[in-house]
Amino acid sequence: MIAVVTNGVLFGLLLAVMLGPVFFALIQNSIIKGFKAGIYMALGIAVADTAYIFLMYFSVRLFENNDIVSVWMGAVGGLIILITGIISLRKKSVKLEEQKVNTQKSNFFKQFFKGFILNGINPFVLLYWLGVMTLVTKSYEYDENEVVIFFSSIIGTLIITDFSKVALSHRLRAWVTPKRLNIMNKVVGIALILFSFRLFYHAIEHYN
Repeated sequence: MIAVVTNGVLFGLLLAVMLGPVFFALIQNSIIKGFKAGIYMALGIAVADTAYIFLMYFSVRLFENNDIVSVWMGAVGGLIILITGIISLRKKSVKLEEQKVNTQKSNFFKQFFKGFILNGINPFVLLYWLGVMTLVTKSYEYDENEVVIFFSSIIGTLIITDFSKVALSHRLRAWVTPKRLNIMNKVVGIALILFSFRLFYHAIEHYN
């Protein structure tokens, strides 16, 4: 059980430090709109991730007893995570822009919807969850209870880290330098590539 939670926290941290548009939008929004706006946006992001998890879980379970599909899902899931890792390795650094702070009262639904849509319309997020779900069900072979614990650990980690980003947004803007971004990109990229190898191994083993 501890190993399941540990893996969930690890994947949550990897996603939390992925330097995509959601990462920068959350920090930028927190700086401009304030703490509450950032929290509302982070909740919207978490709900979008949860919705994708449910969608991918039932999609993968639909074909779990089909050996041919299992091999293909392992290969495709590994390829998705591998490409994600390579993109992270090659990603160029982006610096947060300086903008004026807006002190107007934050609207919960507006900020929540902004986070939900920004995360929900990103096809990269959908593919990422497909790769992770395939890894969990085909390679780790978790049962239903372990799958729930694993993804609850991921979402819990994401919420905690996103709230931390919001609280530390002003300091993060100064901390996020091109050199540090490059290091984070490479660490995330290497970790994802290693996970992709595990899925490829599973696909080959299942095929044989």
